[in-house]
Formats: sequence, C-alpha cells, structure tokens
Amino acid sequence: MIVPNTETLQADLLAAISWAAQQGWTPATGGNFSARTEAGYLVTASGRDKTRIQADDLLLCNLDGKVLEGNSKPSAESNLHAALYRLDASINCVLHTHTVASTVLSRRFPEGIELSGFEMQKALQGNVTHDATISLPVVPNSQDMEELAEQVRSGWPMPWGFLVAGHGIYAVGDSIASCRRHLEAIEFLLACVLEESRWS
Repeated sequence: MIVPNTETLQADLLAAISWAAQQGWTPATGGNFSARTEAGYLVTASGRDKTRIQADDLLLCNLDGKVLEGNSKPSAESNLHAALYRLDASINCVLHTHTVASTVLSRRFPEGIELSGFEMQKALQGNVTHDATISLPVVPNSQDMEELAEQVRSGWPMPWGFLVAGHGIYAVGDSIASCRRHLEAIEFLLACVLEESRWS
C-alpha cells in the first residue's frame, strides 16, 4: 500500500484525533495517535489536549522513535507506536484511547475478551458473519515500553489491535480510515459487553 503524502496524512490524522476526542475517549489529555509516513511516523506530542489538537501538536519521528521534526516531546508511548510499525509493515495507523469500557473489561478479562453474535463484529477486518467467535487480546500493562512491546510481539498477530489491562485500546489499521473503523467498532462492542455484564 502506498503511504499518502505527509500533508494529507497530517490532515486525516488530526481529523481522527478530533473525532476520538469528541466521543470523550481522550480524558485528561489521555491517548496517543500516529500514522506512518515515508520517513517514519507522525505522532501526538505529550500532554496535549486532544479536543484542541493542531498541526504543531504532531511530531515526525523515525521508526526508532527519534524526533525528526518538531520541538516538543513525543508521547511517552511513542516508542510502542514505533515498535508496532517495525513489527508489521501493513500497519499504517495506530489510535490509542482511554474509555471506561476498555479499562474495566481489560481488567476483568486479562486473558482476552471473547465476542460472539454481534453484528458489529463484521466491521473488524476479515470478519464476515456475526456467528464467528473472536477474541480481543489483552496484554499486561507496563510503564516500560519495551516490555509492553515484547508482550505485543509475543501475541502477534492482532489484526485490529489490542487492549492493555487497566489502560485502554490500541487500534491498528492499514489506513487511518480502517483504523478509525476498528476503533469505533471495538468501542461499540466493548460497550455492549459491559452493558450485558450488568444483567448477570
């Protein structure tokens, strides 16, 4: 897949970040977002209010996580984004959010969250029926990004992304559009699972 030019990527990534923030998925400056470029990847700077995101809140880094353009510090989890881009050449976007459903359910089901019978499963790449049983992977949390990246590598492939226990979702996709679709579908499915848990 050809990577779009940096200007187009920047505009599309800013739109995706703003969209996620409008859903309430980036509380207290939480979350981080990136898109692959020819030189590496664009990623959000640390501590930025995602509801007020602007072009100068994005940094250009190489695939080793070194800042090539921009004067701010990258997100603490920028190195995990870099690790994902190095791990799988088909990943062109990573969107990371913090929501109640993803945080609670990733703690409740540390071995993974099983999904079956939901029509929205078909929004996840490779799924064509609600009848399938699929699992959203959950990896243990760590402040050490290399340790966290190793947890992800050991469980790969994770075609739509994964949850970090007590933390949130990392959605991946081969484009910003597909990554947004995966993120929105996963958030919807997790909200359904959380709602169903109240019945039992």
